[in-house]
Amino acid sequence: MSKEPWGRWTLYRGEMWDLPLAVIRCGPGKVTAAAAAQAAVQYLDPMVLLSFGVAGCPDPTVPLGSLIVASSVVDVALTQLGDLPVTIPTRFEPDVLLTRCLLSVPGTRSAPLLCWEGQVASPVRRPPVLEPSRTAAVDWESSAVAQVAQMWDLPWAAVKIISDHGEEERLRLLALAARRPLQWAGEVVRRACGKYVAERVSTQEVELPKELEHED
Repeated sequence: MSKEPWGRWTLYRGEMWDLPLAVIRCGPGKVTAAAAAQAAVQYLDPMVLLSFGVAGCPDPTVPLGSLIVASSVVDVALTQLGDLPVTIPTRFEPDVLLTRCLLSVPGTRSAPLLCWEGQVASPVRRPPVLEPSRTAAVDWESSAVAQVAQMWDLPWAAVKIISDHGEEERLRLLALAARRPLQWAGEVVRRACGKYVAERVSTQEVELPKELEHED
């Protein structure tokens, strides 16, 4: 892949099998994720958007390195706004076909993803449990990518590696526990996107694949 500065970000471009791929390494946070997703839509003309990276998990029984494909993304901050005179979406559903292709690769598991700017293991404020029977992952960015994709009617999905349970040494754990799983997650994306494009082409929904893009 080629590497070039893109404003304050880094843009990587190359091919994944025979599919064009662009990766924007934008860093953490909703603002950067939304800005990168919008820039991708305007300048890269992507076929799909992927929120890709790491997430925390409040459930210590979930092994570090687990690969999560979001079944839905919930913006916790928006759910806490209360009654407003306008309707604000707080829950975002990923593309069904793209998600199914991701989950068809061995080693993946489905879980809701909470977009929450709090501390995963805080004894005072913990991420809300919206579905008590299911384990949820927690990140900062995916709802922003989902909102931009929904605004432009683009298929999207979120792929996250569980890097920590909110431990004090979580940054060290991220470096140690997430590196190899993230490499495997890249292979999962490669396989799934190839299958996704093949199915889209076979149903004549698209003629040729446009540029794929995913967020870090």
